[in-house]
Amino acid sequence: MHAIEVQSWSEGPRYVTVENPPEPSDNQIQLRVLAAGLHQVVRSRASGRHYSTKELPHRPGIDCVGEDVATGQLYYCLHISPGFGTFAEYITADKSTVYPLPSGVNPAAFAGSVNPAMSSWMAITQRTTNLTPGYTTIILGATSASGKLAVHTARALGAGRIIGIARNAATLALVDGLDERITLRDPVSETDYSCVGGDADIVVLDYVYGDAAVHLLSSLKTKRAVQYVQIGAVAQPAAELPSQLLRSYDLTIRGAGPGAWRLSALEREMKTLVPKLAGWKLLEVQSVPLKDVEAAWNDKSLEGKGRLVFIP
Repeated sequence: MHAIEVQSWSEGPRYVTVENPPEPSDNQIQLRVLAAGLHQVVRSRASGRHYSTKELPHRPGIDCVGEDVATGQLYYCLHISPGFGTFAEYITADKSTVYPLPSGVNPAAFAGSVNPAMSSWMAITQRTTNLTPGYTTIILGATSASGKLAVHTARALGAGRIIGIARNAATLALVDGLDERITLRDPVSETDYSCVGGDADIVVLDYVYGDAAVHLLSSLKTKRAVQYVQIGAVAQPAAELPSQLLRSYDLTIRGAGPGAWRLSALEREMKTLVPKLAGWKLLEVQSVPLKDVEAAWNDKSLEGKGRLVFIP
């Protein structure tokens, strides 16, 4: 069969011919891969910079949508371990790592959407506590792939009001499900957050960080609890929080990512997230044949047009 492999960290991924995967045991399943997403963690692992990949050759891909070769049932598969990768025509995986999907799901769109959706789902379920029903969610970076899906996550997990924040007003206007929208100004310190108050607890999901996050937290006028969860840093890698801010109101600051929650928690939450996600509006993706990996992997012209998804 054909697959993508990294045989040298400096040369990057290549389209190669490899042996077929082993026949499944009683605890395994063999899938014909229909689509596998090129997520940021996949890029990091394929470069050799990620802690989970130190050996060559490396098969990229941590997840996919595939079809059981025996029954035709659709599954989503998620597994991160050395020696396992989903960028191939077929994979053999443990049954504990696959989750059934309804037949009407778009394999490419689903494969491109699960990883971005995980960020907000795990942030709320694992990095917040004692949320009151109808809480307010503020999404800083709401026009990103993860930010768009965070709207659905927050609603599914009990948010009563969802506020999206981003720089591009036109793009922000197209994000489904938001109750209110705030456009970041330049400089961000000019952004008006007077509408954010209210009588509900607040959860902030931050994909931006830096000055934008500091100004937001400094502008909140509330007597209710605020739980801030730092997820991404597309604007700046560092932020300076004034000491007075930490004493101004009931503020809890946490981060969300694989180091902040356990993989066992992710496996447990996927049983709920996968069927929920199947009913949401999925992300737009770009489907690229496996054989075109070398051209597409670093093609800057593809940026901003939807997450890349490789298909056999």
